[in-house]
Order: sequence, then structure tokens, then C-alpha cells
Amino acid sequence: MKKLTRKIVALTLSLVMCISFSNTTFAYADNENISSSAEASKVNWWKIGWIILSDYVEKLIDLDGQSEKDSSWAYLVSPSIEYNTGDMGPEVYFRPEVDNSVGSIRMHGHRIIFVDIFTQIALILSDASGDTVSQATTGTNQYMFYTKKAGDSSGTWKAQFVSTETYKWQLYYAHYYNANARSSVPMTEDGFYFGDNNRVYQFSVAESYRLNSLPPEVVDMTQLNAQFINPADGKTVDYLKDFNAGDQVHFSDIIIDISYDATEDATTFYFTEDTYEENIGWKFAGNLLDQYSAGDVLNLTFDVLNVGNYQGITFESLDYFEAAYAHNNGAAYPNIQDYQ
Repeated sequence: MKKLTRKIVALTLSLVMCISFSNTTFAYADNENISSSAEASKVNWWKIGWIILSDYVEKLIDLDGQSEKDSSWAYLVSPSIEYNTGDMGPEVYFRPEVDNSVGSIRMHGHRIIFVDIFTQIALILSDASGDTVSQATTGTNQYMFYTKKAGDSSGTWKAQFVSTETYKWQLYYAHYYNANARSSVPMTEDGFYFGDNNRVYQFSVAESYRLNSLPPEVVDMTQLNAQFINPADGKTVDYLKDFNAGDQVHFSDIIIDISYDATEDATTFYFTEDTYEENIGWKFAGNLLDQYSAGDVLNLTFDVLNVGNYQGITFESLDYFEAAYAHNNGAAYPNIQDYQ
């Protein structure tokens, strides 16, 4: 037994050392291995890490081709990260180099599935001394902004993205040089518009996203999620494909599971999203188990709302989604009667 334990420990340490001290780096722009140390120094200004076998492991990895660094900003985008599955733990972090020329920092995470409105992620930003300078629990449509203080230490900072749930997220970090106020940083970047109240909207530069002259009469969960995907380029956007502000969306789908949480005093209805093969949980106030069961069909009606505008783009949402976002910010759970 002791020999087996020693072997496991040795294998674990070997894995940690191989990953932590590997000299291999990858270019974030062209996905090619970099052999020259001079070339490597151009991209070796950050690290990404995650928990493997209960140990923190730092590893330089290939990002998704969107990350960059120039004289005005540094921008990091993670691959799609599925938390708390296999070797993946509850935390992913970037380790960017932050010096005195950095004026402000912005972080956010996004779920691939737009209709998964109750999921949240914790954002934690720490300086080179390990002191937490900013933290927030956000939904998929929120960001955290931090203006760097004169007393913040320079060096290797840590931008953490923490989730206790088993969901896929894509993670974003940016810092801006010589920009010491929110008004000094861009309002848009990489298909995101950063609005008031720390809300972020997604948009696409592809213009032809309205396909049908008449919207569908009824949508299920999979079809509703597809309404927020631009068919011209496949990007998730904060507006509907076939509906406009002022329209109503009629939702109908089979409840695959249902549960009540007495602590929250809320009932969660679960539906299947077929495209991404995930179950989506929608929450409503109170104990509704005496009214609904798994296998029932739930019919709801939502109003399409105008929730923002930017240079000719109208950002849209559903009234139920807005109630869910309000709950994430401290309001009560939505009442199911409001949507029937």
C-alpha cells in the first residue's frame, strides 16, 4: 500500500513538474509553436492555470486566436472551459504582468448557452502582493471593472474565474495602458459592448440576422436559444433573430425534471437544450411541486424588451430574463403567474 501511495505521489509530482516547467509556449495569433526565446518573450507575459489533482498547475497554453497585446492594451480570451468535470476543478486564472503603466482592468465570463440565465461566476482580481483589489459575482451578461490604484503593487497579478457548477464558460481579461478612468477605455471590443451598470452586450458585425418574415408561433428551449444566435456567422448576440422589441414569444416545452429548494423558496424547472446537449434550469418563486411534475408541458409567454442601443444596434431581452438578472442582483425570484 505504501509503495502504491509513493508511486501515485511520484506520478503526480512528475505531472506537475512537466506541466509547470515546460519550455513550450504557443503563439496566440497563429497557433504555431515558438522555438526562438526572443519570439517567445513576445507572448510570455501571461500564464493560465487550473486545478489538477488538487494542485495548482500553471501552464502556458494556446488561447483561441483572439488574444493580443500591443501598446494600448493586453487582452486574454480562454478556450471554452468546462468546470468541475474530469481533472478540471472550480477555478481558472490568468497571471498577467501588470506594471505602473496599466490604468484599468476589465474581466467577464460568458456562457455559450444564452438561455442559461441563472448561472453565475465569481471574478477575483489580486495584485502582485496577493491582495484582493476587486471581486464580484456576475452573470453571463455582466463585467467587473477596476481602476488601478497608486498603491497597487506591480508584477504578476492574478485574475481568477471561479465556479462551483458544471458548466462551460469562456473567460475574458483585458488591461489598458495609461487609461485611469472608465471613460478612457473602449466601449466595444471583440464583439462586446460594455454599457452602464456593468452590463455587457454581445453583437455581430454581420448584418443579415433576420431570416424569417414571420416569427415562429411557438418555441421550445432549443429554438429559443437559437433565436439569440446570428445565423450569418454563428455568434451569440443580445437580440432575437425573428422577433423585435414589443413582440411576444410563446414558449412551450416538456419539463424533464423539477425540484424545490426550501432555503431559496424557489422551484427549478429543467428543460433540454439539444444543440449543446445540456439541461437548462429556470427558477420561479415558491413551491410549485403540487402544480407541475416532470413530463408536463410548460407554456409561458414572454415580452420582448429593448434593453439598450449602440450605433444602430438594438439590444433585446425577454421580460423573464430581466427578472432573472434582477434576482441575481438581489431581487426576488420571478413569479410564474406573470408569464402565463
